Order: sequence, then C-alpha cells, then structure tokens
Amino acid sequence: MKILNKILSIVLLSVVLSSCQKDFLETAPTNALSSDVVFTSMEGANLALNGMYRYFYAYHANHDRFGHMANILEMDLMGDDMVLHSAGYGWFRNQYAWVTHRNPDFTVVWERWRHYYALINNANIIILYIDDVDGPSAEKNNIKAQALSVRAFAYYQLLQLYAPSYTLFPSGNGIPLYTEPSQEGNPRSSAADVYAQVETDLADAIGLFAGNNVQAHRSHVNLAVANGLRARVALAKGDYPTALTHAQNAIQVAESTGRSLFSPGQVFVANESFAVPSAVNVGSGFNTITASEWLWGSEIIEDQATIFGSFMSHMDARFLSYAQLGLQKKVSPALYDQIAETDARKSHWVAPGMGAGALVDYNQVKFGVKAVGTWSADYVYMRLAEMYLIKAEAQARGAGSDAQAAQTLFELVSKRDPEYVLSTNTGDALKEEIMFHRRVELWGEGFRWIDLKRLGLALDRNDKGHVASLAQVMEMPAGDNRWVWKIPTAEFDANDKLDADTDQNP
Repeated sequence: MKILNKILSIVLLSVVLSSCQKDFLETAPTNALSSDVVFTSMEGANLALNGMYRYFYAYHANHDRFGHMANILEMDLMGDDMVLHSAGYGWFRNQYAWVTHRNPDFTVVWERWRHYYALINNANIIILYIDDVDGPSAEKNNIKAQALSVRAFAYYQLLQLYAPSYTLFPSGNGIPLYTEPSQEGNPRSSAADVYAQVETDLADAIGLFAGNNVQAHRSHVNLAVANGLRARVALAKGDYPTALTHAQNAIQVAESTGRSLFSPGQVFVANESFAVPSAVNVGSGFNTITASEWLWGSEIIEDQATIFGSFMSHMDARFLSYAQLGLQKKVSPALYDQIAETDARKSHWVAPGMGAGALVDYNQVKFGVKAVGTWSADYVYMRLAEMYLIKAEAQARGAGSDAQAAQTLFELVSKRDPEYVLSTNTGDALKEEIMFHRRVELWGEGFRWIDLKRLGLALDRNDKGHVASLAQVMEMPAGDNRWVWKIPTAEFDANDKLDADTDQNP
C-alpha cells in the first residue's frame, strides 16, 4: 500500500492544525518533525502521541470527511434506526442509500481506508521508536500501550467495513496487516489473522497499562478503554465469555477512577420550546469530554472545530448547519414509540406533533454544540453505558445467566427510567430487550449497522419512517456481499501486492 507515501509520514503525526489546549495537544509545525527529532526525548514522544490523537478528527477537503466521527455517522445511517429527513445538500445521502460503500472509486471509500491506516501508521512509528527514548520506563510503557490500543482500534474499524462478518464467515478475507512502518504494500491477511493481531495488541496494552494507568486527558486511551476495545472485538467475533470479562474489567477500572453512569437528569434534554430552536438546551452529556460517563473522546475547542464539515453540523439543527438545511437526523418512529414515557432518553428526540421549523418531529436533540453560535462540542468514542450493555448481552448469550443479564440491564436502565423494573424476560425475549436498550442508548454513536452485521440480522427499514425514494435500500439479507465495503481503487493502484481482479471484495 505504500503507506508512508499515500497516507502519512512522521511529519503528520503533528497534523499541524493548531493545538487543543496548550497543556494538552502541544504540536510542532509542519515539516519540522522527523523520527530522528521526535523520539529523542519524552517531550517529543508525547508530541507524536498527541498528534496521533489529533488525527482522529482531522478534516479532509469534503464535508463528509472529518475523521472517525464521519464513519460513526455512516454506521447509523446505514442501519434502520436513523432516518434521513430529506436529501438536503446531499452529504451522507449515498451512504444512507447503500451506494457509496459499493463504489471503489468514491473518495469516501478511500478516505475511510486512508484514515484508519493513517492511525495505524502513526501507531507503528510510536511503537517502533518509544523503547529507545531516554525516559522513565513506566511513562514509555504507557505511551506504547496507547499506540498499541489505537492500532488495534483502527484495525477493528477496518475489519467492520472491509471484511465480512466474522460470526458468519470466520474464514473470510481480511485486510493488509502492518505492524511496523513500511513503504511497501502487503497482501490481504485473513480476517482471523487480523483479529489475532488486534487481540495481541490489546493484551499487550492491558499488560503495559497495569504498570501505569495515568490518563493525561480523556482523549488518551487508558486501561478502561483498552478493556472496552477488547470487549468490542469479542462481540464482533461472538466470543461472549471474553466480552463479559473485559466489559466487567472496563467497568471496574472506570468506576474506580471516578467514572459513573449518568443520572436521569444528565440524560434528559430540555425540549419545552422547539418553536425557538436556539432555546433548546441539549445539555452536556453528549458534547462534553468531562461528562461522568465518558471513557474516551476528543475535546474540540472553538478554533479547532471543522465548522460545516463536522459531526455537529450534520446533527444539530438548532442553527445554520447541514442538519438545519434539510439533513436532519431522525429516530425511527417504530423505535421511539417503544420507549417508555418515563425514560429520560425519550427526550433525545422531538416528540411527534411537537416539531417546529428545522426541529421536525422525531428530530434528534441528543447531540449538539455547547452553545448555539459557536462550533465547540466534544466527540465521544466510548461511554460507560456501552460496557454495561456489552456485559448484559454477553451474559444473556451464554457467558452468564438470564438473571445476571437482567440485573446488569437493570443497573443501567434504572438510571434512565426510575420506574423501570427488573426484567422477568428470559431467553430470546431477554436478548431482544437488551438489544432494544442498546439501540436506544447508543443511537447516533455508530453501532447499529455493525450490530446488524455481526449478529447476522437482515436490514429491514419497512414501516420505520424511511422514505423509499431517499433510502433506496429498504431490505438487505444477512450475509449479502453488500454488507462489505469495496476496497478503494487507489489502494490497488498503490499496492502491487493486491490484484483488483482477485482481491477486490465481491
């Protein structure tokens, strides 16, 4: 793939866009860095580390190319629970319609591939050089653990897109695997081999974090996040005992360091005045990195916001944004109608009959900028609630008992709905209840399409508020080739170890 030539070099570890708080993402200017300079001190190593994290939300030319959050948005739009209101200015419409990911010449297909391999390359550079830096071993091990975790995260994301579901096709093709910086391309590895590397990376990271779990900023991976990533990976493979173990570990570590589930008041969105959109207060639970549930995210300060090419532009319809200009993101009425009236999460969407102006019925108000008139709003990548849901699902799918799964679900949902009672469901009914709450809780956080794919469930958008002329694809059988993204043509052009005739996804 000629990663360094086509994606990033060590120079771009600093990404060059200004820093995110000078005491946190202090970065060096463009063309000022090389591996010889960066890794001569701990200060330089931290510059490289912070530059890698800055790349998570780097903007690239078009308004559907703003880093990881763009892919998060796609993963929900390609499912059944997020409804696109209209064509608007067209951004993300083709992803919603299942068109983009099947055209290897589209820039978005290349951008997602490029983005995650850039993170891998940055992580590989840090892993290669960090041991030789003059500095405390514990601090170096912490940096290495973060780089290993980010590499594992990026490979996991790529596998969800460019490989078939592991639970349905465990012997399927994976993606090219790189564990050190390289200017030469590699052939496709099997999905099993890539998952094995991800698991090894996370095991190594967890071991290294055990000696130093300092988290300088919530943009940085720590022991709780590494365990959370390991739990996600186990879900993708249907390995429920491992998912349970690491979800429990993530919860224990997170809560021991002060993280806690939101209360109903922290989840609730004030929605009394939709007629005056700017007066709607979306709260701080989903736009503030210091919120109690957040395990991992990016702090986006005003002068680093990517304005129209940003997640909040595509989500927040309270001000002049793509969301206001026809690209409102709505919840499926079929999902909304199942949410209890006493559940604070129901306030994340405009109630039917309450819509006014750009805030149409069922429009989301879960995600929004901190103050209308600014673009400041942080991005969340992992929350404590997800770990409770993984724990409950794993218990219900054989790693525990139905009673244990119901209790775990109660511990989460009772924090959202004070009138929720311990479930008496068992078997498939309990699994469905857990997945329902996963859909409600994690709506807009990038899991629905991945969940359908990993569980071997068909896509069915019928009777869920989708307009067929806009959605285009209303049904998709489980295991169909169209659940897999095409490998970008640019990769075949750059990588002589890949053959477009034999290595392209069907």
